[in-house]
Amino acid sequence: MQLDFFECLAKTGYCNAVEIIIASGVIKINEQFKYAWEDILDNKSKHFILFVQIAIALILFSFTMSVIFNLKDYESKLNDIMNVGEIFFLVDHTDDSKLSENILNAEDGEKRLFELYTFIKENPDFNTYTGNTQFSFWADDIGVDSSFIQCRHGDEVAYNCIQVDQKLIDVFNLQCIEGQLFSADDFKDTGDVIPIVLGYDFRKWYNLGDIIITDSWGSDQSFQVIGFLDKASFFIDPLKGDEVFWLDKFFVIPLQPDTFNTDLCLCDGAIMSTFFIVDDSAELRGLQEKSNQLDLYTFEFRSFSEQMQHISYDNALVIKSIGLMMIITLLFSLIGIISNLIQFINTHMNEFAIHMLCGSQMKLIIARILWQVLILIFIADIIVLIIHKWSIVTLLTVLFSLLVTLAIILYPAIKLSKTPMSDMIRRSE
Repeated sequence: MQLDFFECLAKTGYCNAVEIIIASGVIKINEQFKYAWEDILDNKSKHFILFVQIAIALILFSFTMSVIFNLKDYESKLNDIMNVGEIFFLVDHTDDSKLSENILNAEDGEKRLFELYTFIKENPDFNTYTGNTQFSFWADDIGVDSSFIQCRHGDEVAYNCIQVDQKLIDVFNLQCIEGQLFSADDFKDTGDVIPIVLGYDFRKWYNLGDIIITDSWGSDQSFQVIGFLDKASFFIDPLKGDEVFWLDKFFVIPLQPDTFNTDLCLCDGAIMSTFFIVDDSAELRGLQEKSNQLDLYTFEFRSFSEQMQHISYDNALVIKSIGLMMIITLLFSLIGIISNLIQFINTHMNEFAIHMLCGSQMKLIIARILWQVLILIFIADIIVLIIHKWSIVTLLTVLFSLLVTLAIILYPAIKLSKTPMSDMIRRSE
């Protein structure tokens, strides 16, 4: 009847044919949405349980995709830097009591640590680079968003920070989009203002030449901004799992070994954050012998390739575990929603029969049922969007949810479309 009404309007010149099609289509969509929403409200408790199940399944799917993409991204970045050769890192197995007595609390601890660091950096048997992320950069709160911040203390904020040497800059091909990177003199302690390079995202809050004062080193120290890194610059430390350290929100500070002989923590952090470019771990035996001679650490040397195997194995277990939970939850939700739709169809057969007798089309009745599912799926997708923001993971989850919707609606739609009008009328009487 609505379409006939619009056709009459067209004949009298009140609207054209395109306006008729759009208007009639919008009204039908609005009506189907309204009916579907009322159907959900009529049985809120059951629909809420079904919504929770489908939401959990989609969230688990999104986390599975996130783990897979993170692992692939990590492998890609690892391959990018390993063109320099096999890279090894240190795993410390030093006994806690020895660490406390012979190193941290020993009078000559700084001196022995600095001697070991010097041995590492000047040894001709291997190349090294250092990237120390073991401490934070404390500075005044400049009003950045929470994604920059590790923690707060009063008016000060702890930011992500990495100390680097020149070799790390070369290995990871770090470049500045604005300003410049460190010169050779920047890696020497002058006792004055220390140059600092900021991640790409800091450009909104800082300018070249700005002075930043921090007490991260126990006393006030001034830093001057000399550059901003290219977007998506990164650093990898396999000892810390499969995380890629994106440097867009990092403070990057030059490593100044001149200060290590008076600062035990800085020297210890630099040693443990040094990576070795060698063909075979046997070439690092001299390092362990030197450490034993100085009565310091007990090391294990592990390659990036070996660590990647451990990371891949651990991630495979995570993917299988999350995937299994997702499949079980999804099956329960599919069975529950399909059963609920079949029950809905059976209990509303009288209403559907009346609609059909009054000229309604089967596709509109199916659309009403489809909208019930789409509303639940849409809200679940919103939750995924909140968790993962606008990302490829969110997009894949939305596409997966559409496949789930198709799987849910398929059987009820076939059941309705194959039910003869005579059976609908007979069952409604």
